[in-house]
Amino acid sequence: MKPLEMSSIAEVWRSALTIIADSLHGYGQDLQIWFPWGKTWRGHDQKGILPPTDLPADLLKAKGDRFAGRFWVCHPQGGVSWLLCVKPSSPQAPGLAGWAPTPRDTAALVLLAEFLRLESLLGLAVRVLENRASERQGHWDRVRNLAVTVGRHLGLAPAELVDLEMTALLHDLGKIALPNEILEESRPLTPAERRQVEGHSLVGAAMIREIPGLERVADYVQSHHETPDGTGYPRGLAAGDIPLVSLIVGAVDAFDAMTHYRPYATERTYKESIQEMIAQTGRFDDRVLWALQDVLKRLGILDTHPMVNPPTTEGPAERPRPATPSATPVPESPPQGGRTLPPSPPAAPTDGPQPAPGAGTRASSRSTPRKGTSRRSRRPGAGRPADPSHTHGRTSP
Repeated sequence: MKPLEMSSIAEVWRSALTIIADSLHGYGQDLQIWFPWGKTWRGHDQKGILPPTDLPADLLKAKGDRFAGRFWVCHPQGGVSWLLCVKPSSPQAPGLAGWAPTPRDTAALVLLAEFLRLESLLGLAVRVLENRASERQGHWDRVRNLAVTVGRHLGLAPAELVDLEMTALLHDLGKIALPNEILEESRPLTPAERRQVEGHSLVGAAMIREIPGLERVADYVQSHHETPDGTGYPRGLAAGDIPLVSLIVGAVDAFDAMTHYRPYATERTYKESIQEMIAQTGRFDDRVLWALQDVLKRLGILDTHPMVNPPTTEGPAERPRPATPSATPVPESPPQGGRTLPPSPPAAPTDGPQPAPGAGTRASSRSTPRKGTSRRSRRPGAGRPADPSHTHGRTSP
């Protein structure tokens, strides 16, 4: 998993550092916070993540000591040995020896300690999932990035964005319990296999509920395959009963599955995928579809093909893509009802996550298979429906 510097979780870091920097005003400026991470140290300042570095072990005893042109103090909180350092604001700056953290400072560091543990958990879960299927590597990062961008476009609050990000990263956690034979299968699933696949959201939710404080995320993960028309799973919820976070993750998950290689279907362009999702009336929330296509348009990548490198067994061949459903136009304005959507920004967002690597160009790797593999062509209708419909439980396995 990539560092979370462009995510909604990064906003928690910035807020915490702002609180502590205000407390240190008068002692110094340009606050940095460092913490041990394996055999090295990781750090943050108010601009983002700092490069990992080595620091002297003696700094763990620092009480205002001067090192590398900064004043340092060690302040353990939440099970983490935090190193705080500032540049002297003037030659007469008193240093940090007399600084005492306020209750807000302590609460901010405790919160950051929780997020460090959360980042470790998320990274472990994603690595386990990615190691099971090479063609899905990057799926969870892409879903996270695009889901958070869509959530911002829909005006979600900061706390909702954090829940959305965690849901996007953990939505497929239950697939750890599925055998590889089902995950890699290209033939139609048997009824028993389909029930097994459709149970992954319940399994994942049960695993997440074991983590204190993630009860809402567990509920969102459980519902991310529910559909507004009531035909989703596992509970068959209808539109008004499905959380918006789940609707966003479900739509972005399906979109990523459609635009990247899967054993059971060919990939599409972004525009083809959006139009196909719009044509599936009742499968996806209208607000989410509008926000998704608007984000892609503003990023300037709606008409481009994503980067793909599918594992294959035969010689290179260009695989056919399904015809664009021209009868269904892409909406140009937000749907009415539900949440009131914020005005669209005047330019493409530059401070949020990007939806997919390589966006804006066709993949030059399409004619160069990975070492030890080659390409095979799949008809969209061969053996299984081409669209990653929720009805067969294979949106993104």
